[in-house]
Amino acid sequence: MPYPPDDVVRTWLDALSGLDVRVKKMFGCYCLYCSSQSVGWLSGSVLSLREVGLDYLPPDLRRPAPGESVQEIVIPLDYCNSEWLPRAVRDTALALSARPRRKR
Repeated sequence: MPYPPDDVVRTWLDALSGLDVRVKKMFGCYCLYCSSQSVGWLSGSVLSLREVGLDYLPPDLRRPAPGESVQEIVIPLDYCNSEWLPRAVRDTALALSARPRRKR
């Protein structure tokens, strides 16, 4: 899978400019970090945000069913300027950082 084009990555990062975000190339995608917490992936033109149970996301976004192997919400580029997006990324980072770490 090819990496997303630079302009698409820049569009997503610009939409999240008020947050402490960065990306890292990984597995043909960009892993998105917020406050040093991995929150999702940029692949093609979509952001796959990890599912943490946020109840304010638009109802037309498909949420994974319990038990599905991939627990991510796919957010199309059309939503990059939505007012809820930075909050969702920040709240995902907060929720993930509050979870106990698994032993390796």
